[in-house]
Amino acid sequence: MTDKEKALRYVDEHFDEMVAELAHACACASFARNPDGLDAMRTALQNDMKSCGLTPTLHPVAGGNALISAGLSGDSPHTLLFYNHYDVVEPGKAEHWTNKAPFKAEIRGGRMYARGVSDDKGGLYFRLHAVRAMMNANGHLPVSIKFLVEGDEETASSSMTRFAQTNAEKFKELTQADVCLWENGRVDAAGRPWLRCGVRGAVAFDLCVTTAKSDVHGRMGATVPSASWRLIWALAALKEAVTERIAVSGFYDDVLPASEADLQVLRDFPYDEEHMKKSLGLKGFVRGATGEELKRQIYLEPSLSVCGLEAGEVHNGVRGIVPRTAYARLGFYLVANQDPADIEAKLRAHLRRQGFDDIEVTRCGGASRPVRTRPDHPFCARAVKAAQSVYAQPMVIELTQLGAGPAAVFRDVWPDLPIFGVGPANTGGNHHAPDENLCLEDYKNSIKYLIELCYSYAID
Repeated sequence: MTDKEKALRYVDEHFDEMVAELAHACACASFARNPDGLDAMRTALQNDMKSCGLTPTLHPVAGGNALISAGLSGDSPHTLLFYNHYDVVEPGKAEHWTNKAPFKAEIRGGRMYARGVSDDKGGLYFRLHAVRAMMNANGHLPVSIKFLVEGDEETASSSMTRFAQTNAEKFKELTQADVCLWENGRVDAAGRPWLRCGVRGAVAFDLCVTTAKSDVHGRMGATVPSASWRLIWALAALKEAVTERIAVSGFYDDVLPASEADLQVLRDFPYDEEHMKKSLGLKGFVRGATGEELKRQIYLEPSLSVCGLEAGEVHNGVRGIVPRTAYARLGFYLVANQDPADIEAKLRAHLRRQGFDDIEVTRCGGASRPVRTRPDHPFCARAVKAAQSVYAQPMVIELTQLGAGPAAVFRDVWPDLPIFGVGPANTGGNHHAPDENLCLEDYKNSIKYLIELCYSYAID
């Protein structure tokens, strides 16, 4: 029996233990406003790393959450870097969860339900469990591996970003690798695993305008300036009504053109637009896009959303007034090579040029820059081939994950670092929502897939 076969057999023999360990990790309520839960998760993770043969190191960050690193040398000269995070989003109201207990993992119908089980504790622990299987079965690894796990990803990765800036050489050492496997991936409803070739960026802003010292009766609407109308006009100046193109001057200047390899990935990508329209109750998509053009819009175009609007406190009952203040939150999702700081400067300049210098613009939270890895990178073909030994369906290549993340922090120190996302999440995993879940079959397959990938990579 080969070393790989021994490791795969170990997964089958010890999978129940792995599931129990994942459930224990999910019991740690590690969200931003719960320091006790974050501390409990750090302790649990370090203990679980030790049981895999790793020696974890805690890297404290003043005023933030510590990073945790670990690594093991393998038989080949190749190194895989695993990036993950141990924080989760807040659970929301417990009554919206089927079991009324978001942090008590529950298995129903072959799925584990718990806050963080998919985003990102399942994405982290399947890697730990693959390492444990290889180490316990054989006592050594086919490739060198590194873990870097942060605790602020759900709040824009401020601690890791600060650590990278203030401990530049150490961060460079911790992230030196041939390939970085990003936090997660997915298996779609047809049972196809996905390989993601990048991470999008994001930045958000709060807009506020004040036109008077107080609200006044609506009968004064012909004479007293309205904050709500002022904000509506400002928002309308940000986007073209017919084409829905973002009207901010220079907004698209830095967008990375698609390569032929990128376009081929889009042509091959199995996007079920009819199902999406039906599930959302849509008559059509923006600009009437369909087919390949729709996929281009999804993966190659940045977006601007008005995520929230508030004026007049209508939730407090009928108020026939001219509001003195109005607020809006804008969310930009960016594509390579756009920069949030540049987008902010262009947004402010655009509003000034349009005569809206009375609109106050405030950055909301952190921001991230997008990165893309070319889909014709040699590792991509290796990853696709390794999937054939585990999954019944062929691997799908996705041009980039649509959510944002701090991948640019890694690219700042290693500009050529290939970043790919693989993992056990599913299309109905309810990330950031009640009844977040992970299919246990997908979880086991992801562990086996990573074992296959490690042994395949060692051959090169």
